[in-house]
Amino acid sequence: MRALVGQGVREAFLVSENTTSYGKDLRDPDALIRLLTRLNAVDGLEWIRVSYLQPAEIRPGLIEAMCSIDKVVPYFDLSFQHAAPAVLRRMRRYGSAEAFLDLLGRIRELRPDAGVRSNVIVGFPGETEAHVEVLAEFAAAARLDALGVFPYSDEEGTEGAGLPGHLPQEVIEERYERIATLASELVDARAEERVGELVRVLVEGSEGPDAVGRAAHQGPEVDGCTYLAGAGGVRGAGEFAWARVKASEGADLIAEEVDERV
Repeated sequence: MRALVGQGVREAFLVSENTTSYGKDLRDPDALIRLLTRLNAVDGLEWIRVSYLQPAEIRPGLIEAMCSIDKVVPYFDLSFQHAAPAVLRRMRRYGSAEAFLDLLGRIRELRPDAGVRSNVIVGFPGETEAHVEVLAEFAAAARLDALGVFPYSDEEGTEGAGLPGHLPQEVIEERYERIATLASELVDARAEERVGELVRVLVEGSEGPDAVGRAAHQGPEVDGCTYLAGAGGVRGAGEFAWARVKASEGADLIAEEVDERV
């Protein structure tokens, strides 16, 4: 990591299929916390971002570490997949809307500004209209900064392909359109809630007169971006700036740079 920082890297993005499983093979439940602590000590590294966390495997100590270690951004990429317990069990997952909302509450109690993104699947074999309603109600209550919605489709070699209760394709498509439209509306509303917030922005480029980058709650490429009004000729890629959010456009934020954190 020190070599990468020497080449200009300012953000470390930890990616795996299940980052909460880091250290399980060594029977070391605190391995990820220690890794984050070591990365935090790397001079020149500004942000540490963690992705692909399994909600049922997150221990309280990890939440506290991610919310308190200085360079770890308050960004929680939580793989909910659904919110109805019966559907989650068929996916061989654990949880419920209530458990997931409790997890979000614990995160936001420590970091009210925390960003949360997730993905869900609709149309899984055995899913009912009641299950879809549970998912919709959960999404509305969760206040997620980003929510990807995917229609179920059989994948060779997966357990879902052999389950009974496959839904007609037209039902899957209708549920996908419904939840995807809701997700878009909710994400836009969450961005609007951030108007007035003070954010730290990593600049990645410019568009016309504005610098473009990401606030701490925005992951690369998929979570929207933040425009620094009038800073296109002032701030270059790799620089950080504090800014006050003045408006939102969809999931994107419009902000004005401030001289210092106030």
